[in-house]
Amino acid sequence: MFLLGFRESIWSSFINQFINMYIFLIISSKIYGIYSMRDCNIHIRDLELIKKVGIKDFDSFPNHNSVGGESSETFFSKSLIALKDQKWREMRNCLSPAFTGSKMRLMFTLINECVIEAVNYITSEIQASGNTGVDIEMKDFFTRFTNDAIASTAFGIRINSFNDRNNEFYRTGKAVTEFTGFVLFKAILFGLIPKVMKVLRIKLFDDKILKYFNHLVIDAMKYRKEHRIVRPDMIHLLMEAKQHYETSDLKGEHAEFTDEDLLAQCTLFFVAGFETVSACLCFTAHELLENPEIQDRLYLEILDTQNSLDGSPLNYDSLIKMRYMDMVISESLRKWPPVIITDRICSADYSLKDDEGSFIAKIKKGDNIFVPIIGIHRDPDYYPNPNQFDPERFSDENKNKINPMSYLPFGVGPRMCIGNRLALMEVKAIIYHIILNFKIVRTEKTCENLMESISGFTLIPKERFWMKFVPRNS
Repeated sequence: MFLLGFRESIWSSFINQFINMYIFLIISSKIYGIYSMRDCNIHIRDLELIKKVGIKDFDSFPNHNSVGGESSETFFSKSLIALKDQKWREMRNCLSPAFTGSKMRLMFTLINECVIEAVNYITSEIQASGNTGVDIEMKDFFTRFTNDAIASTAFGIRINSFNDRNNEFYRTGKAVTEFTGFVLFKAILFGLIPKVMKVLRIKLFDDKILKYFNHLVIDAMKYRKEHRIVRPDMIHLLMEAKQHYETSDLKGEHAEFTDEDLLAQCTLFFVAGFETVSACLCFTAHELLENPEIQDRLYLEILDTQNSLDGSPLNYDSLIKMRYMDMVISESLRKWPPVIITDRICSADYSLKDDEGSFIAKIKKGDNIFVPIIGIHRDPDYYPNPNQFDPERFSDENKNKINPMSYLPFGVGPRMCIGNRLALMEVKAIIYHIILNFKIVRTEKTCENLMESISGFTLIPKERFWMKFVPRNS
């Protein structure tokens, strides 16, 4: 990585370097700059300035800097995260009804089916070990669960990656979401020299991957239309959104919502959810392992909820009523945000000023603006003892003390993640059933210090996430 200016020691501890830079510059400035080749990327750490860029003056910063630009692979260029300006507004307006509470209730059954299969896998492994407990690497486990949940909720297909461990959907998903080796190198080049990559006609992913997802979505839509099949998954919700769009005032002279657009959103849900949800689950499980008193308190709430169901299966409404569960997941997302940074592109020359009107900086059209989420989440000014896992920060007594701009696990403003309800539903559902049935304890292979072990651009330790599962009835 010499040509890109990275030393191996810095590359191997990127996350730590990122946090340390944020902390080092805390006193000196409300913003700071980091050069990427010849371009200066502006990082904003002041909460009021973040609110200006992300919400108050959103029209001056409406877009993300999509890797490869809008001319890159179709399923990226047409996805919600890559669309810009009016195209983005139209697509978000079309998609928003697909993520209401009522639609989540419909999809909860699909999520719960995947949860039961995952829990059954742990149970079978424990039984094979003599019912004393079993060591499981949770990154692989949660990736398989997330894979199956997305396959069901986004693409309308049932897969059990615990039984069929090398299925095509899982292999393709890993190829899309594992930014390692040559794919990582190409992604970096797309960020540094996008025009050159376009001229050279270099694509981020193999055409076989795009054709695979195209086959899944387009064929599924065609079959459902012909046979009038209704299934409460993302394809159905997007087909509904498309139909509503075509028969409403949303459809304008320059607007469109094609099957290709729908394919792009399904693929985005896969790419966005595959790694982020599994990472959140890994860190949540690890924190429960490290904090047995928190795990015990969560178990008691889960047991109360289970008893209140009186033999009925868990449902969406019961899940979202669980206060301590919400506190635990919120703190996990605070300490270990799945996305450590978010960005905006300045759409016109802009004078950045604080609330008192004092000039801060001149931002030019096309400048990259970044919000260092993980730095803010680990800032002791906002979260005392930030490295401590403390769900009480989000209790009813304390949550109102948190500045909304200091808690950004799903981004900020109108550009925040539209699928956060679905992601939270996945996370809470499987944590519920795991803690209900098993006690998570340390094993000899459990990572001792996550932050020291993390390497590269991801929040994944070198030792992975090894844990032991002991049945509650043992």
